[in-house]
Amino acid sequence: MRRLNLILLIIISIILLTGCNPKTMMSYQLNDKLPKINSVKTVVDNTAVGFEWKPIIKNRLDGVNIYRTEANAYANSTTKQLTKIATIDNPFASHFVDKGLQQNSKYTYTFTTIKDGYESSHGKIIEIKTLPPLPKVTFFQGVQRANHIIKMIWRPHPDKRVKFYKIDRSMNGKKWVEIGRVDNRLMAEYIDVYVNAGNKYQYRVTAVGFDGSYSIPSDILTINAK
Repeated sequence: MRRLNLILLIIISIILLTGCNPKTMMSYQLNDKLPKINSVKTVVDNTAVGFEWKPIIKNRLDGVNIYRTEANAYANSTTKQLTKIATIDNPFASHFVDKGLQQNSKYTYTFTTIKDGYESSHGKIIEIKTLPPLPKVTFFQGVQRANHIIKMIWRPHPDKRVKFYKIDRSMNGKKWVEIGRVDNRLMAEYIDVYVNAGNKYQYRVTAVGFDGSYSIPSDILTINAK
């Protein structure tokens, strides 16, 4: 009994650490007699897609399973493999939002109905493409104000979904590193106080939305520190 409890504790710990839903991990046997969902409406955003379907109530179903490919994988896949990403365990539910997607990417979805450990065959294949990145920040300029200080300014991004700005820097042609963030869409200034004479500094700014969307990086600003 003690060993069984230990095994159960390990399984629960793995589920909690990985963020997996036990119902999503459950496997189902195929039952072609179960009804299929062939009509699904979609609303697509930069990093998310919302679904709406008409619940099938008369069959006393347990709910639906939702399957998806990885970004841009379906068209290039020889097996057309879809992975279960969610189980909706309420037959009256009719909405689902899949978040954390890549921008400007293609995804393929399908739904199945479930009942008593069985599921229907796949419904209609749904192909979507998330929206492209936000427009880049414009009027990005900078000047060295003192020996160790470079000040940058830009025009506030016009999209009200912007939450903050991410500032990246490259020194002497090395890799880009995030050096700071500026909260609030209307705040359009950043001051780098870690500047040393004789180095070439390059900067770029990216607007990031509340939903995790992001803009195309700005034009690169180059300053040779004196």
